[in-house]
Amino acid sequence: MKEKLQEFALVAEIISALAVVAGLIFVGLEIRQSTEQAELNTRAIETAAYQELIAQVLQISTTVATDEALFDVFLRNQEGEVFTEQADIARFDLYTITVARHADMACFQFQQGTLSEERLVSAMAIFMNVVMRSENGRRGLTNVMNSSPGLAECIDQVSPYFERE
Repeated sequence: MKEKLQEFALVAEIISALAVVAGLIFVGLEIRQSTEQAELNTRAIETAAYQELIAQVLQISTTVATDEALFDVFLRNQEGEVFTEQADIARFDLYTITVARHADMACFQFQQGTLSEERLVSAMAIFMNVVMRSENGRRGLTNVMNSSPGLAECIDQVSPYFERE
């Protein structure tokens, strides 16, 4: 009888060891699946953030294209005209604020890790190419820069991508 109990104990020990191994395999698979899901969630967040930034660029562009007075000011700015009339200054300042807020959001998302540097550069193109390259745009930036923590550092980071040769 003692031998039967020892055999039973040995079988029970083997079964217990196999159960532990199976449990460890299951936990390993669950961890791997959770990691993959977290990576997918991160990519989805990054994609949504970038899509929202691009939608904002399209909205800004549509506004410029459909507002005759703003389109005129935009074109004159692109030609290098420095505005002296208050209505032109105000109109372009509002455009500058809109584009600067868009750039600020892109910088914030980059700083939070939801936007890559390449996507940051892409999202900031309208700001860097239109606002930062014109006297009219830079003039209207003072208040925005003072109220946007991190925007100046972000501009410094992307500036090399926009340097003219």
